[in-house]
Amino acid sequence: MTNWSIRNRILFTALLPGILVSLVLGLFFVAGRSSDLTDLLEQRALAMAKQLAPTCEYGVMTGSIGILQNIANNMLEEPDVRSVNLFDQEMNLLSHAGPRMITERVGSTMLKESQLQLIETPGSIRVKAPIYAQNLVIADQLSDQFYAQTQPESEMKLLGWAEIELSNANTRLARYQHFATSLSIIIIALLIGSIIAMRVSRRISDPIKGISEALNDIRAGKMETRVHVKEHGELQDLASGVNSMASAIQRADIEYQQNIEQSNRESQETIDELEIRNHELTLGHKQALEANRSKSEFLANVSHEIRTPLNGILGFSDLLARTQTSGRQHDYLQTIRKSSKDLLNIINDILDLSKIDAGKLILENVSFNLRDLVEEVMQVMAPESVSSGIAMRQYISPDIPDFICGDRLRLKQILTNLINNAVKFTPEGSVTVNVYPIRNEASDISIQFDVRDTGIGMSEIQQERLFQAFSQADPSIARQYGGTGLGLIISKALVEAMNGDIRVDSVESIGTTFSFTIEAGLDHDTPPLPTVLSDFKICMIDDSEESPVDTIELLKRRGADVKHCAQSIEFFEQCENFTPDAAIISIDNALDQQSNVHAWLARCTENNVPFLALLRDGDIQQAHLIPKGTPIITAPFTQQRLISVLREITGRVEEVVDKDIQPALQTRPTILAVDDNEANLKLVVTLLGELGVKVLQAASGFEAVATVERESVSMILMDIQMPGMSGTEATSRIRELPGRGNIPVIALTAHAMSDERQALIAAGLNDYQTKPVSQEQLARIIERWTGYVTDTETGNRSYGRDATSSNVQTIFSSKIALQHANGTVSLAVEMFEMLIASLKTEKQNIITFWEIESLDDLLETIHKLHGAARYCGIPALRAALEQFETSLKANRSGEFPSAMRKVTTEITRLENWTSDNDWRSMLQEESTANA
Repeated sequence: MTNWSIRNRILFTALLPGILVSLVLGLFFVAGRSSDLTDLLEQRALAMAKQLAPTCEYGVMTGSIGILQNIANNMLEEPDVRSVNLFDQEMNLLSHAGPRMITERVGSTMLKESQLQLIETPGSIRVKAPIYAQNLVIADQLSDQFYAQTQPESEMKLLGWAEIELSNANTRLARYQHFATSLSIIIIALLIGSIIAMRVSRRISDPIKGISEALNDIRAGKMETRVHVKEHGELQDLASGVNSMASAIQRADIEYQQNIEQSNRESQETIDELEIRNHELTLGHKQALEANRSKSEFLANVSHEIRTPLNGILGFSDLLARTQTSGRQHDYLQTIRKSSKDLLNIINDILDLSKIDAGKLILENVSFNLRDLVEEVMQVMAPESVSSGIAMRQYISPDIPDFICGDRLRLKQILTNLINNAVKFTPEGSVTVNVYPIRNEASDISIQFDVRDTGIGMSEIQQERLFQAFSQADPSIARQYGGTGLGLIISKALVEAMNGDIRVDSVESIGTTFSFTIEAGLDHDTPPLPTVLSDFKICMIDDSEESPVDTIELLKRRGADVKHCAQSIEFFEQCENFTPDAAIISIDNALDQQSNVHAWLARCTENNVPFLALLRDGDIQQAHLIPKGTPIITAPFTQQRLISVLREITGRVEEVVDKDIQPALQTRPTILAVDDNEANLKLVVTLLGELGVKVLQAASGFEAVATVERESVSMILMDIQMPGMSGTEATSRIRELPGRGNIPVIALTAHAMSDERQALIAAGLNDYQTKPVSQEQLARIIERWTGYVTDTETGNRSYGRDATSSNVQTIFSSKIALQHANGTVSLAVEMFEMLIASLKTEKQNIITFWEIESLDDLLETIHKLHGAARYCGIPALRAALEQFETSLKANRSGEFPSAMRKVTTEITRLENWTSDNDWRSMLQEESTANA
């Protein structure tokens, strides 16, 4: 109603009261008339019943049925009389006229005057009146006279009952006629009122509409517009006011235009001068932008151009180091390699900074073990810290889960930068890394890292200059310690990209603490690390001021029962009451520790307790205290190294790793690889063979079930989408086999969406791994699910994870192909040849299934080809297949045509490129460059 026009408002205001009054009065009169008609019918029925009862008195008394029947028939002649019943005093029917009375009642029986009973039915009104013997006229047989025998009212005798029924059909008809008449009168009155209201509203709204249109024209700049209204009174006054206002605005507009022209003439000279200056500024700005663009292009081009020969220098220096060289030549080669790596790190920092400035930094989200990452960084920094006499410490809170989700490489880059700076600027003392959670929820966790050193520290002014590109806290630092000053600004950007923050707390000449937080996801799908030391009793002997909390917590987390002895007397008391399976003797460079070490070793020897020496300061100044042949671990160490040595000195190398997962592995495990793609299967079998495990292979789900029935299998690597029997169906069949229900089954799938991953776990598979899978990932999976620690040294190559980040428009990447083939050229060639051989057939199948709209077969073909493409170094086709598979699985039909065209186009591009290029030579050259 708020948006109604004036005309509609006038019509509404004029018609609403009339409509309401008409409806109220009409309903009132109709209801009244209806009630009157009903009352009139009831009164007639009562009156007729009163008349009928005395009339029937003689006939009832004498029992003359003929008289009663005549009376009843005569009553039917009366208007609206439908039926008549006459009863005796026992309610026996004496006479009846008319149709059978309606028995259905509406309401209860109403008693009227003189004991009359009124009964209302859906179609009639019945009145029952008593028949009394009161004024009976009797003939005198002797005198032929008639006289009335009157009885007192109290002595009147009930002779019977007279019941009459009147139809209400005429009453209803009269009621409907009255309602129709009233409705017609109301409608006619409303129509007349509407016509009058419309004429009145038009006479009011038309002038107002004309005034409104005139105002709109004036607002649009048509100052000559005027309003002409034929009406008089207020509307005429309003029109005159609008015309006056338009005239005033027109005059003001003319004056305004004149003032503007005058101002323009006065400022024209100033504007001309400003234009000249602006032109000069614009030209200078364009030159600056062009210079900056040229600088960026030059930087990027030079960085890539430098990386190419540097990789060649590193590769061939490694090859040369494997040849026969003298000691001096070997030192020269190490210097060349170190210098090349330093220069390569600088170039990488520059490229990272360029990505950050361009906003093209993309973070991965993969599952990884945080302790392994921290230990890996500490291991890398260990040689430099040992040479500088710096102790490396670490503490990882036991509240940190085994596996988290995030960008492992970027987190490693942050820790490497901060720990490297801590070691660089610490002449003596220690560097400590603390890791602990500050918020732990159901799906994610917030983790804080503290990197603390006892180095030169910084002043507040120096701290303010941190986190700036190409700057350091003190300009003299670059000359003394080296470095570009990019590490901290890159670390800050990476931390912020992980939804965290970084801060520094430093005191000059005392030390510095860098603290940063990150947000990471929780990996609920990967099972926790097995408690491989569940049966171990270990005594930790350490009398230093800094208790080895991290080592103790690590051993406890892996299942060991650990007793810590800080004093010699404690160790002797423990040996009396607690016989450990092994002892860890922590040794530092304290001069007063020599006697303690002798006593500890003697007590271990007396009690036949195997022991190992832990050199906490990373030095071997006290190594002469340790008997020859004693296992030695130098801090920082990895958990795998510590567990491996403990199992060796206790003779439990092949003990149970995880009782809930697999029986004890006394020999190398047997791994079954299942994949219907020949190239994928060959690659997985090759990688597993290099890890030293026994490998079985199956090309289908049926073959996998048959193999498990006849062979003892430790773990299964299962492809999911296979013809005939899928991986999930094969897993279900294997779970039903006697004695095979607990075999770990790991899904290998080319493309697993988030809901598919949950479905795989729900379907009975223990874990999943997205293709392409590396040898390092296979080694971790085998250790996690079987406890067998593989030897991954044979599979290590210099093909990093960055090889997979090639541009998705690249048709073929020899670097990616060699990475997935674990650096084996022959394997990469064989897999690519098998792909090319099947490409024509697969392309024809894709086109056929697309034309016949067989989406299930199309998805199966796309998935199979996608799995093969992930191992062959073809980023463009792989990306197109992944996009098409995602669209098919999500049933986004609108994306099907474009995805289909993309896939067929990339297959054609790959076929043409293969015929025009010597890809085998490219693989050989890449292998030589990274050897």
